Amino acid sequence: MKTIFRNIAIILFLLNNSSFPQFYADSVISDYIIEFWKIADETTSYQEEYRKTNIIFSHEELEHIARLYYKCYNDNPVDFQKYVDQKHKEWEKAPLDVVTGKIKLRPWMKVYALRERLINKFGDTFVFVNGTPAFIRGKFILVKTSSFYDPELKSSFGRTDYIFLIEEIIKNDKFFSSGDTIACSFIHNADYPGFKFKNNISYLIPIKPWIGSIEYHGESTFQAFNLSYKIGLGSQVITFPIEDEIIQNCEYFGIKDTCWTDFKKYFKETYLKFQ
Repeated sequence: MKTIFRNIAIILFLLNNSSFPQFYADSVISDYIIEFWKIADETTSYQEEYRKTNIIFSHEELEHIARLYYKCYNDNPVDFQKYVDQKHKEWEKAPLDVVTGKIKLRPWMKVYALRERLINKFGDTFVFVNGTPAFIRGKFILVKTSSFYDPELKSSFGRTDYIFLIEEIIKNDKFFSSGDTIACSFIHNADYPGFKFKNNISYLIPIKPWIGSIEYHGESTFQAFNLSYKIGLGSQVITFPIEDEIIQNCEYFGIKDTCWTDFKKYFKETYLKFQ
């Protein structure tokens, strides 16, 4: 069955026992962020050229781009997001090329276009893993419900907080520590009303920073990406439970249900070649 990755739910992770400043690399934008953006910017210039650029990269060039992509999201995802967001603000002031009369491609679409080159070369799952700052194993503790107000949209939404205890960091222990607890806050929507986690069961959770108008008392927030399997005319939100040390629903990663120790070894050998 073909699996398709979708960003289908908004989930925020609050670090209770970690300091937010460590999530930033430096006050100066890192060289690898600037280099990755320069390649993305030069690869696709105009809206009509999206997915149609004639630039061909060699295997070595794509490997280099993949390493830059990994570092942008693994080492300094907050500044990478803000850097491209700033480029978007500049684009909004002048979206039209006065010389050619063409509409310039939005900055994030340039990033996505370059990412598609990587997907074509290395596969969707490989790029997904390398573009996700951290993977953790967390034990589900409890769930709480509340509401969330978005000042930009001037609307209130239902919110469910899923509380996890971090048991192990599978990718990137720079931002997390075993023994910390995190609140996974899901903002409800009509298509995906929430998740079903079992008490005292462990889960593999991919996470990346949430950057926007949502703030919780100045604490750092994280967004979790979940995977969507296309089933018939609909889709199903899946999680990755680990029961009796067997991880489940991990076909997306190219492996059947297997013991946690073997999965970790396979995961690191298969997807973390740039670590």
